[in-house]
Amino acid sequence: MENRAYALAVGLFTLLLGGAVVLTLWWFSGGSQDSTRYLIVSPRSVAGLNPQAAVRYRGVRVGKVASVELQDSREVFVQIRVDADIPITRATRARIGSGGLTGQGYVLLDDDGSDAAAPGIHEATGLPLIVMQAGEGGDSPQELMARLRRTADRVDRVLSDNNLAQLDALLQNLTRASASLERTLAQSAALSEELRGFSAPANAQRFAQTLDAAREASQQLTPAMQEFRAAVARVNAAAGRVDRLGANAQEVLSGDTVPRAKAVLEELETSSRQLTRVLDEFERAPQMLLGGKHAQAPGPGEVKP
Repeated sequence: MENRAYALAVGLFTLLLGGAVVLTLWWFSGGSQDSTRYLIVSPRSVAGLNPQAAVRYRGVRVGKVASVELQDSREVFVQIRVDADIPITRATRARIGSGGLTGQGYVLLDDDGSDAAAPGIHEATGLPLIVMQAGEGGDSPQELMARLRRTADRVDRVLSDNNLAQLDALLQNLTRASASLERTLAQSAALSEELRGFSAPANAQRFAQTLDAAREASQQLTPAMQEFRAAVARVNAAAGRVDRLGANAQEVLSGDTVPRAKAVLEELETSSRQLTRVLDEFERAPQMLLGGKHAQAPGPGEVKP
């Protein structure tokens, strides 16, 4: 009898303890709060998303994932439980977020307020349907690592030895160009000062005075130029008269003097030829100076005249 009472007490205690544990878990899991089930149909991968994952509405946790089921090869059904006081409408959109390198996924809900009507009902399950946001999906740890690897490869290519050498040469060229630019700016400043000094009122006044003096000199030079033109005209007239006198003298010479001079020249030429013959005879027979001119005896084979 006592053994039966002891067993009954132990069994009753075990049932009460189990019920307390279940109530405690139900309490801490949010079972005391009213919630609504919704369905999210994802045409893309939901890697990293597991049951009991958090559901966030505009960044605030409002529920959890109830189940993740592969419906077919093209769609994944994600059932979520959301607090009943959260305003889920037709404009509410869902997307899958990732917790970083750990890969822990969660559901993000957002609403732009464009349609305040209640969400539609999925025919197969009868649950309110939340549309998956277009172009959004979760990033798996593998995808994140692949992105990090591609980024590291690009950084390595950018920071290669060849690029670093070119960057160093570019910096040196920029340094030299900067120094040259500073010298050019300094020279420009000096030139600007000189131009400012040249355009000073005193220089402008001296320049105006120079122009006035040049104008006066030009006015004084005008009479002298006129006199010079008159002198040139007189010289041209005198040259004309000289030409006419030369022509007259040529006519006089060609009319009377030239024939007489021609006759005298002909006589001089005849006399010169005779004198040349006489000199030739004296050269051949110098004895003519003593004995006079005699006929020469004929040579061998010649006939005496």
